[in-house]
Amino acid sequence: MNEQKAYPAWQFTIEATALTIFFGYTALYSYSLVNSYNARAEISTALYLQLILYALFAYITADFVSGLVHFLADNFGNPETPVFGKLFIYSFREHHVDPKAITRHSFIETNGANCLVSLPGLIYFYYASGPVVDYTFRFYFLIFYLSIFMTNQIHKWSHMDFPPSFVVWLQRLHVILPPRHHGVHHTPPFDKYYCITSGWLNAPLSSLHFFQALKKVLTWNFH
Repeated sequence: MNEQKAYPAWQFTIEATALTIFFGYTALYSYSLVNSYNARAEISTALYLQLILYALFAYITADFVSGLVHFLADNFGNPETPVFGKLFIYSFREHHVDPKAITRHSFIETNGANCLVSLPGLIYFYYASGPVVDYTFRFYFLIFYLSIFMTNQIHKWSHMDFPPSFVVWLQRLHVILPPRHHGVHHTPPFDKYYCITSGWLNAPLSSLHFFQALKKVLTWNFH
């Protein structure tokens, strides 16, 4: 696939709107958390440790979700399905034919779909929680959804020939998905190393044959 399909105006509109709303709600989360933090009479070391653990867990959870979504989009559904197929499946199928296509996508085309799929949970947890009582709960979901938002951008960087220097540094430290690590997924039969946020879970999930087993279960139930 040498030529990239046109990015339809309707898709741009949906994804640009989703991205705008996403940033609006992450700003609301951040503002409420900062206000709640400033209003606390006592700040303990235990709170800092708790927030670090929540952030780490949120990042790892996002890595797992990125792998699960990647697995489902690669193996199930149809990219020709109206709206849904174009928004969520086509780019994954295109990616195996032309791995460099993602590097030619604009910021909105790269990240809009992740914002769109995140909105229901992001909005629900904002109104279902309170900034004081559910401080760590809100903090977890803020980091989780920001990590989900960054996933496709991280994935794009892993395919770029010359990513920004700070990205190369993070890749070398394996804070984000390194190109060589992600290259395992692009090796036939393309059935492992689906996680594309940090890739930390790829090795353990592969050793457990997690996605191969899940595919058998889903194929048995739905075919």
